[in-house]
Amino acid sequence: MKPQIFKGKIQNQKLAISKDNRFALLIETLEGCEVEITIRKKIKSRTSQQNRALHLYFTLLSEALNDAGYDMKKTIRQDVDIPWTPENVKESLWRPIQKAYLNIESTTKLKTGDIDKVYDVLNKTIGERTGVYIPWPCMDNLMN
Repeated sequence: MKPQIFKGKIQNQKLAISKDNRFALLIETLEGCEVEITIRKKIKSRTSQQNRALHLYFTLLSEALNDAGYDMKKTIRQDVDIPWTPENVKESLWRPIQKAYLNIESTTKLKTGDIDKVYDVLNKTIGERTGVYIPWPCMDNLMN
């Protein structure tokens, strides 16, 4: 029999399965059978708001580095004059830290808490090397 996946929550130390007619039907067909149940904690992926803030951060950092006179040559390589763009901030700064620190290749695979971890390392490193610090894009910071 093919494994069946049902979603639910643990509430008051009891498993509550989301309403699903397939579950009731499956229980009927498995009456008297020995079963094995696997429970996995679902970890939330980054939110759409975090995704927008992440890409806004790439834009703000690229603009700030360019405005401060730091092209990619001065920041990471000596043999190429390339202005910063949101895309090369992501590929040359963010992603290497993300991969080294979290062993996650794609930003789409980041969980909600992962973004803060990578941001803290990147912002500290860029700040120490260039004096450019970009606060994380959020409503409070954008209003100021």
